[in-house]
Amino acid sequence: MPPPLSMGSVPWPLFVAFIVMVSLLPVNDVRAQDTTPSGATLDVMVLTAACLENSTCEGQRPIHLVEYFSADWCEPCLQVSDQLQNLTSEEIVVLQHHPSTQDATFLSSSKLRNDLDYRLLFYPSLVVDGTSLLTGTRQAMDLESVMENATTTWTGLDNLRLDNETLRWNTSENGTVAVWLVAPAAHETANRTHPSVAYGLLTANATDGELTIETGDFKANTSLIVLLERNGPRTLNVASLAPTGALAIDGETDGLDDGDDPGLEALLPALTGVFFLVLLLPALVIHRNLVKQRPLTTTTEKGSEE
Repeated sequence: MPPPLSMGSVPWPLFVAFIVMVSLLPVNDVRAQDTTPSGATLDVMVLTAACLENSTCEGQRPIHLVEYFSADWCEPCLQVSDQLQNLTSEEIVVLQHHPSTQDATFLSSSKLRNDLDYRLLFYPSLVVDGTSLLTGTRQAMDLESVMENATTTWTGLDNLRLDNETLRWNTSENGTVAVWLVAPAAHETANRTHPSVAYGLLTANATDGELTIETGDFKANTSLIVLLERNGPRTLNVASLAPTGALAIDGETDGLDDGDDPGLEALLPALTGVFFLVLLLPALVIHRNLVKQRPLTTTTEKGSEE
């Protein structure tokens, strides 16, 4: 008669191996099951403050869009701000966001952009052309090389112009037209001025073809950055292999050092596997002892029967 099922007869090593393998599966495999359509920036056009002084202003298409997420309490952001002010090319437009509620220039739309569209965690962060991510002071130093190696294919908005407080455009794309109002803003603690901080957002369905804009409410030297977008969270590519350098977490004024790695989340599966392995060690010991005792028990039982 076969022995009854017990801890000694169950293949515990196989069970342990299964648990460890499952725990080591990449976290990204779970995220890949998300069926939410991904968003995208399809086109970018700019109406500068100088152009808006005219009765009619036509939009110009830049080559690159740099969205800069920062905070005035963030010390590492000062270095990146200096770097961005050296970008003098009219082919590059910088849209600076202040998503932190601690800033006097906080904008809720910028926070939604940070949290929902790009799902960013650290300051400073640069999103280039809606697809590439640079985090921290060290990666930000690679901005110019990233733009040099990037090819943009902005398309979708045609004949964009502001006339008599009405913004009009032609498009065959479905999506959203987002109009970011940006203007210079003084830094809260440092003796400097941010050149283009977002202070308002207007949106319309792309197929509407027009949007009323009350220019009388504009701050001084306001420019308009108009984006044609497909709604949804974005999948960003890390554009630099360099360490992040100094950065800060929202709500904390102390920046992390150059050697710190914010990607500790990647270690979670491995730590989980080790935890389960340690938890099951007593079962492995019991299994080993029972396997050793089984031949002796069988021989004794046969001898007693004779």
